[in-house]
Amino acid sequence: MQRPTRTALGASLAALALLLGITIGLVWRFLEPQPALRLPPGVSLEFAQLEALNALPGFALPQRGGVLRNADLQGRWSFFFFGYTNCPDACPTTLGILSHVQQELRSRGQEPPRVVLVSLDPQRDTPEVLERYTRAFAVDTADAVIGTSGTPEQLRALQAFFGVRTERRPGADPAHYSFDHTTNFFLVTPDGRWLASFPPAEDPDSILEDTEKLLALPLPAA
Repeated sequence: MQRPTRTALGASLAALALLLGITIGLVWRFLEPQPALRLPPGVSLEFAQLEALNALPGFALPQRGGVLRNADLQGRWSFFFFGYTNCPDACPTTLGILSHVQQELRSRGQEPPRVVLVSLDPQRDTPEVLERYTRAFAVDTADAVIGTSGTPEQLRALQAFFGVRTERRPGADPAHYSFDHTTNFFLVTPDGRWLASFPPAEDPDSILEDTEKLLALPLPAA
């Protein structure tokens, strides 16, 4: 029996490696998480990034007058933002921009997303404190901004879902401390799925235009 030559053997191995590479590539393509929808031709986003339309994990977080649950947000778009009322800059800036977005969308005849502020500081941000704080940004309607919080255990699943990181920074005394935290915010569909992420807020008009485009997208069934 004639043995394969080195040249023929090398060619066979190269072909096998190529076939294996193609197979791995195809498998990875189908296993890699992909967004569940694409932007229509000719539509682009300035800042927002599409996500994979995964459903939010179940939550039950204290708020003034009761508990905020997934079902309470059904039927209306929502922005989720994680921060705290003693935040000196990023939090009030972001909430101010989102308030602007809400007002502009309302002026265009659209129902804007509500804002859900999830406090990372439940020790100081009681439901009463959060209600007073969010009222300053709820210039559109009374329920335009919702403030809620919870224990670290209650917040853990939501933070992990959105990839929100936080680190407490001690101050001069135990009562004065701050947080380093993720300042992205997230758009959630009326049926409770994560559609898009926005980087830290800078340009209100671009955020407004991106939001309007996202609200107009046809959503696939869950």
